[in-house]
Amino acid sequence: MKKLQMIISVSIFLLFLFWMHVPLSVYADEDPTVIVIDPGHGGDNLGAEFDTYTEKNMTMTVALAMKEELEKYDNVIVYLTREGDESMSIKDRALFAKEKNADFLFCLHFNSSVNHNLYGAEVWVSAFGDYYVLGRQFAEINMQLFEEMGLFSRGIKVRLNDSDDNYYGILRYCTDLGVPSVLIEHCHLDNSMDFPFYQKGEDQLKEFGRKDAEAVATYFGLTSSLTGADYSNFPNTDISYQEIVRPDKTEPEECSIEVLSVNEKEATASVAIHAKDADSYIQYYNYSLDGGNTWSELLSWPRTYWNSSEDDHVFTVQLPFDQDIELRAAAYNGYDVFTESNIVMIPAIASPETPSPSAVQKDTTAIETYKEITYESSPDESYFSRREKAYLILLILLISLIMAGILYAMVRMILKLKKYNNRHREP
Repeated sequence: MKKLQMIISVSIFLLFLFWMHVPLSVYADEDPTVIVIDPGHGGDNLGAEFDTYTEKNMTMTVALAMKEELEKYDNVIVYLTREGDESMSIKDRALFAKEKNADFLFCLHFNSSVNHNLYGAEVWVSAFGDYYVLGRQFAEINMQLFEEMGLFSRGIKVRLNDSDDNYYGILRYCTDLGVPSVLIEHCHLDNSMDFPFYQKGEDQLKEFGRKDAEAVATYFGLTSSLTGADYSNFPNTDISYQEIVRPDKTEPEECSIEVLSVNEKEATASVAIHAKDADSYIQYYNYSLDGGNTWSELLSWPRTYWNSSEDDHVFTVQLPFDQDIELRAAAYNGYDVFTESNIVMIPAIASPETPSPSAVQKDTTAIETYKEITYESSPDESYFSRREKAYLILLILLISLIMAGILYAMVRMILKLKKYNNRHREP
């Protein structure tokens, strides 16, 4: 009897240890989390191109890395809308997610801009009701991870078409089909500010995929018995429900500048800029030295969070010499709408290489004096004088010889004439 009790006790203990090491998802009755990853473009649709980089290939690399990372988590099923380099309509991608009963579709892209002046990452979400809330909750996590990578955040945005519907087809079709979705623009291919994030090898693109996967795991509260990752207690941001969220199409209400100081020696100016947008946030700023005819590159406005910005910023401007400056700045909100500031005049700063009139007079006198001293004492100058004297003496001797020759010829001619006359004189 005691032996039987011992066997039962040991069995219970072993069963307990086994139970402790088996993932809870094995015993869970809940359905798996179904994720659909959509690598943007494909086939004849190349997407953005820059140098040797093509968007359709880059999105596939990111998607595969994202899928591989997500499959390390428990109770997750991951699909790709396309497995290779094939064309697929946007509607078919959304229908694919619907057929798979997807809990979320993540559409992956890389960006470019018409003027090649924009940089950073952004996430586009549906503008409508619960789909805006769900998309925004995920996007906040994703954007935070992008910022940790060092990427500039262009924010979480909505865009509407002329029919007052989602502008981007994947968001429009997914919303219509009841599938939550976001469109992720990882960075801009055509701006040097983003080059360091994708031009150092394929692993950089895979890192985008791993970060996207981490954002998904965080959003869904996934756990991984393989890696030990546990996001089950991560709280998603509370987002207020709105029937429709509209983009900010108005320019910033305030934008003004003040020159704090000018360093003439270094030809720099310290400038304070004030900018504010009640409906959005300040994203970029730039400045002009000629009243607004030409502008600097876009510069990052300091922000406390991706969707909030400081009202004031101080920056330094390098000024050209010998040129009157008409300083003007512009502030851009989260939707790239801008407001120009007032103009501040800065008088020309004389170049150190362009001396003042008094300095020119002083320098000229010094140069003339220096030349006089050099001329009188230079051994080269004395040498050339002796040589010239030698040439003169030789010239005189030559002329003397020629004159002597001529005189000799004349004397001989006179003597011949005299002799001739004596012979023919009449008796």
